[in-house]
Parts: sequence; C-alpha cells; structure tokens
Amino acid sequence: MRRSPALNGRPTTPARPPARSWVVLFFLLACSQLRAQAPADITRLNQLLTPITAVRAGSGFADLAPLAPVVAPARVVALGESTHGSHEVFQLKHRLLEYLVTQQGFTTLALEVDYGWGEILNEYIQTGAGDSLTVHQAAGFVIWDTTEFWDMVAWMRTYNQQHATKIRYVGIDMQDPRPNLLRLEHFATQRADTVLRRRVQRLRTSSLALSPTPGQPSADTRQRLVRLSDELAQHLQAMAAPAAVQQHAQVLRQWAERLGQKHAFDMRDQAMATNVAWLLRQEPAAKVVLWAHNSHIRRDDYLPLMGQHLARQLGPAYVAVGFATGHGTASVLNPDGSARALVLAPPLPNSYEVWLDQAAPPIYFLNLSRAAAADKWLTTGRKFRNIGATELPRGAAGQFMWYAPLTQAFDALFYLHETSASQLYRTAHPAR
Repeated sequence: MRRSPALNGRPTTPARPPARSWVVLFFLLACSQLRAQAPADITRLNQLLTPITAVRAGSGFADLAPLAPVVAPARVVALGESTHGSHEVFQLKHRLLEYLVTQQGFTTLALEVDYGWGEILNEYIQTGAGDSLTVHQAAGFVIWDTTEFWDMVAWMRTYNQQHATKIRYVGIDMQDPRPNLLRLEHFATQRADTVLRRRVQRLRTSSLALSPTPGQPSADTRQRLVRLSDELAQHLQAMAAPAAVQQHAQVLRQWAERLGQKHAFDMRDQAMATNVAWLLRQEPAAKVVLWAHNSHIRRDDYLPLMGQHLARQLGPAYVAVGFATGHGTASVLNPDGSARALVLAPPLPNSYEVWLDQAAPPIYFLNLSRAAAADKWLTTGRKFRNIGATELPRGAAGQFMWYAPLTQAFDALFYLHETSASQLYRTAHPAR
C-alpha cells in the first residue's frame, strides 16, 4: 500500500515535466476547472448544505438539528480537523461537544493526547484537584495548549459541577511515557508497593536513556523496554490493580513497541484504535466524542488509520465528521517548539476546497450520506488540505494530500470559508 508523503514525513518531489509541457498542462487544468465548476455543481452544493450560524459554544442548537440523524446511531463520533491550529475549528468542535453532551447523551471526550496526561486532566475536570503547573502540562502536545482548548476544559469543569452525570476526559495516544510513569509512581506510593516502585523506576531509567536519540533505539533496547513494560503489566494484574491503572502499562508497551519501527505511524493509529476499544469495553454505556486530526479519523481504506480500524469494529456506530477550510491562517510549530501563524494556501486546482469554497454561506454543514454519484466533487478522489503540527516543505503543495472520495472518508463535513490561527495559552498567559 502506497504511503502518503504528507503522513510519512518524507515528502517526495514529483518529476518536473519538460518546460514546453507547462503551457499545455496549465491550459488543460484551467479547462478542467471551468468544466468541473459549472453553475449546476454550485447550485447542487447549496442545496445539500446547512448554514452554520455560529462557532462558539453557548449559541444554541437550532442550526445543528440536521446533525442529529447523522450521529443518532453512533457510539463514537469522531471530530476531525484539517490543521492542528485553527481557532474557529477548535471553537466549533467545542460547540459540537456541548451539543453532543447536552442534546445527544454523549458522556466522554477522548483526545489525541497521551493516556497519562488525559488521566491527570480528567482528575482536574472531575474534582478540581491538581496544581496549576501539572494541570497545564496535561494538555500534552504544545499544539493543544491553547486558549481555545482551556476554554473547553473550563466548560467541562463547570458542567461537571452542575450535573450528576459527569463528562469524562480520556487520552488515547501513546507517544510520551512520562505521564504514565508519573501516575504509576503515584499509585505505587499510595499502595506502599516497593516492588512496583522499583519496576516503574527501572522503566523510567531505561526510557530516559533514549533522550539523545529518541527515534532510533536499537532492537535490543526496544525489546528491553517491551519486556520491562510486560513485567510491569503482569505485576499490576497480579495485584488486581484497577483497569485504569493497568492501562498505563499497556500504553507503555505500545510506546516501546513503536520505537524506531519503519511503520511507526501505522502502529500509532492501531494503538489509538485499540485504546478507544478498551475505553468502550470499560464503559459499556459510554458514548464517546473523539477529537483528532482528519487524517486519523477518516474511515476509508486508503491507509490503515485509526478511523478505518474503528469503522471495521463498530460499523455504523462509528461516525466520522471531517473539517475543512479555504483561507486564513493556522498555528504550526517551529523546530524549536515555538508557534507561528502559517498562511493557508488558497485551494489548489482540483481540490475539494476549490469547489466547497464557492458555496454561499461562510460556514456550513454537509451530510455526506445525501451525496449522489452525480455529485462528482464529493464522490471522486481529489486533493484535500492536510496540515499537522508542523509545516511540510513544497509550499502550497505541501498543505494538501490526495484523498479518497470524501463520501468514503467521512460521514459529514463542516466547512469554514476562513479561519485564523489558534492562540497558544502560554503566549496569552506568559506569567504562568
């Protein structure tokens, strides 16, 4: 199966056609665009969509009513994003969380963040416990540590104070061993279990030894970390530790297995799907809102990603909601970890966005199940914006990747004509 350069992190440069071919190529593209974007296509798009009147939570739910039949059969509703740093997308996802919790009975928010950080932040959301430094570290990735994210956390905290049924927050990722080791160390101290404490310390010491070259451990090192994780898991099982505690060891094993592997991206998505399945087993009545990038939640079989695994396991009980934008800026990380606003390239020729952008409303919702074969802009594979935490090379082309038909990748789509960069919390609150 061919890997996408945008996901692989090893972009390739296509062969450059002879100079005399550029004029012909440009002419053909222009003609293709003129034919593809016929007035009838735009009319059909405007017939399919539902305008969205607001992105902020607390704006009511009348305009979200058409979403109800899409999410009705779902046990997991995945909310995507085409960038990891779009202010209005984050706000709209917060609003959709509010809608799904208060109107559709969803109980859990699962985020593309490490399981250990999720447990720390969930404790704060449930009880208010935790010092401010540790709580804010629990955002996990820098790209999540935004004012928009913490506004959503504050809403969940307030909701839990006012309602008997609480929202649970869970991390499903497995890239950082530190929070899992921290939680296990805390558990060992609570239980006065010196054997467990030694096992945790042994794994911590071995993980710290990776710091000079974290991505390329030897096979022997990886096997040692897997073995230490297994021994930790066996000890927790033998002492009948709570399932949530035992999960730390499973996540640590996922982390260790993935180190330095050729297909590490695929392994990460498989692990995240496994962790969502674990969550569903632990809470048979739970209805989960899953927050991750479009590239993780997509349900088509182009790549073996989390969404594909969950769609196979859950069938119609898994609903994937994609997000797209045409213009504006998005926050991305520089190599030193600082953030900057990246200007979004205008929609490329033959991209979904070049068609979606011509609809009348600035923000709208599409129920993709209503699309017919005649809607060629939805039912044919095309370029689609795909920006992660960092900017890929190749300029505008690096902001897009080839997608299977959107009707295969997602059940529904939110489109925003223009978005702005999310704001890092530490930039807005430099004194913290």
